Amino acid sequence: MTDWNLNDPDAVRVLYDLSAWNFEQQAELSAEMADADIPHGWIDTELAVPEEFESITDVLLARLELRLGIAAGDSDGSAVDSYEPAELAADAKLTEFDLGDWEDYERSLVSDSLVGANIAFRWEGDVLLVATSDEADVDDILDEVESGDLIPINDDDEYGDELPFDTLNSFFLAGERLRREPRDKQGLERLLEALKVANAGRPPRGVELGVWRRSCQLAEELGDALINGAGGDLEDATRVANDLHDLLRPLI
Repeated sequence: MTDWNLNDPDAVRVLYDLSAWNFEQQAELSAEMADADIPHGWIDTELAVPEEFESITDVLLARLELRLGIAAGDSDGSAVDSYEPAELAADAKLTEFDLGDWEDYERSLVSDSLVGANIAFRWEGDVLLVATSDEADVDDILDEVESGDLIPINDDDEYGDELPFDTLNSFFLAGERLRREPRDKQGLERLLEALKVANAGRPPRGVELGVWRRSCQLAEELGDALINGAGGDLEDATRVANDLHDLLRPLI
């Protein structure tokens, strides 16, 4: 990690007000900053980093906000969709669905949908367990998730039912620029713009939910790759940017 003294009066630093983040979220951020070898320190609830690390810190913060469900400007830093699933009865006859071949975001959507439908369930690894009496309803939900047709309902979503198509366009333009030059400033700004407003459960108008969720996943992976490659090796960032570009090219 770069030798940097937070208290050096001559050091140019950038401050981020993270008073809206709770202690656990700030601790996770500190761990990720350390893993990425980004010099940093805290002044009460303000994160301080050297000026030359501002861009990569912006990416890391946007990626964490997306992953932890911290909405931009959230007053208390709490995660969204913090409801709990109904518990399976101890004597219930169970049906198993092995979803080991599904993407993480698809399994997450299954959980959200089951909670919304008040269907009791639990996970054992990648195996979904439900009451056999609910099997038919669960089959319907799995079919909808797999087809990309299912959009979960969240009345508290600050962006309403849909995001503007410009959000998807920002992901595409970020991929277009960053696949050519991972340090491209405009590409990085596009990625940040999209990550800050992205809600994986709310696709832009006219975009299938499965494609949108995959776009959010790739955007987060691209942020990871840029952070991990900040020291010079940006091969992974180029690969993920290509994947993001290729996924969205037919839609733009």
